Amino acid sequence: MRSRHPAPSARARACTPTRTHLLRPLALVLLLATESAWAQVSVQKPVMASAAPASAFAPESLAELLRRVLPTDPQVRSARSQLEVSGERRTQARSRLMPNVGVQATQGRSAEQEFGLPIDRRSQRAETTLRWNLYNSGNDAAELRATGIDETASEHDVRRAQEDTAQRVGEAYLEVLRLQSVLPSAANRLQAVQRLVEQTRRQADLGKMSDADAQQAEAALLDAEMAHEETIADHESARRKLARLIGAASVDELRPAVAVVLPTPAAGARTDKWGDVPPGVLAAAQQRALAARERVRPQMSLLAPRIDLEVRKQLGDNTTPALTSTTKQSWQVTARWDFPVGGELQARRNEAERRAEAAEAEADRVSRNLQAELTTLGPQVAQAERALTLIVRQIEQYGTLVRAGELQFEAGRRTLAQLIALRDSRYNAEKRLAEQATRLQKARLSQLYYSGELLQMMGVGTLPRATPLAPPPAMPPPSIDDLAPGG
Repeated sequence: MRSRHPAPSARARACTPTRTHLLRPLALVLLLATESAWAQVSVQKPVMASAAPASAFAPESLAELLRRVLPTDPQVRSARSQLEVSGERRTQARSRLMPNVGVQATQGRSAEQEFGLPIDRRSQRAETTLRWNLYNSGNDAAELRATGIDETASEHDVRRAQEDTAQRVGEAYLEVLRLQSVLPSAANRLQAVQRLVEQTRRQADLGKMSDADAQQAEAALLDAEMAHEETIADHESARRKLARLIGAASVDELRPAVAVVLPTPAAGARTDKWGDVPPGVLAAAQQRALAARERVRPQMSLLAPRIDLEVRKQLGDNTTPALTSTTKQSWQVTARWDFPVGGELQARRNEAERRAEAAEAEADRVSRNLQAELTTLGPQVAQAERALTLIVRQIEQYGTLVRAGELQFEAGRRTLAQLIALRDSRYNAEKRLAEQATRLQKARLSQLYYSGELLQMMGVGTLPRATPLAPPPAMPPPSIDDLAPGG
């Protein structure tokens, strides 16, 4: 009989046999963090129910937080404004390929002498002009192409700003999540030590334990209280930092964090390769290198002339006394060669060449730095994955030892110091579990950032177009009849 269950996908197969040992420790951390989040929700709801709707206290995932924060982030808004600036510069460059049309009106009076007789001449004239630079050694067309590439680079800058903000907010979010997962362990430890202190006091009052044991238990209680208060303070500080990063008016606007399991990048996490689109910082640097190279003109362009077309057409002439001759319409094409004696043209080309070399070197530097960072993350992720598995086993062992130690302490076969040490060791292991889980998630967050897949994996942000717009086709010069009214 054929099975009704479909075959597992490639992604499902990747998560079953080889990654089962990672799901268990991550699930434990997620459970602790989720319990802490809902504990905060249950505490805050009675106090704030009259001030905000119930939906305001629902936990908020990292992806939901980024979708809400990115559009209003100052770095993203600045990058979008620079993108609009690049668009305006491209419009200016395109305008240089178009003609300039002007209308001129003149009214004047002059004292002249014609055939030996004085004349008081009054004039009122109106004419339209068209001036068009037909050829400028290809500089205007090259500038238009370069500004188009600059606009694409600005789009990548927007994505870079989104990626920077996502990484910055993500790291703060993970820190809140780490402390949020440690809070239950610190509270359980404090409650266990409080019960132990009460027990030792009763035993001391009955003469079954010494006063030194009671004082040792109280000292352990002080240590547990300080650790608990320190965790609460660190958690509050992390929440305040996250609130400031996302622009919240107060920390009360933050919703509880939800446990995050970031995936490994689909491409390049261990092979130092980028995905379909490189990181925004690298893509912007590469595009600016292309734009700088586009502005380097060939050596022969320095000898090319500048060709201009000028067309004039008279709209009206009311001159009294009338002139013997007037120009109704005219046109002229001028070719001009300018060769500054001081070597300005060659110096400009050399400057463009050096700027292109600098931009290409900067793009190479950014690429090497990103590859270096991406290379170092692989061993960190592998070590954190193995450490998570070992720490979970250690916590299970400490749990068994603590339960046995409590029974042995009741039977008088284990000392108070040994029981306190066992509980402290279990608490420290639980803290290491949260720290290693956060370290793993931060390393994966950095992998996604350096591989250019962070926004895609989070489901936020938009990717820019891959190539700049092509310059518009050249327009033929108009004829004189085109300048006539209604033409």
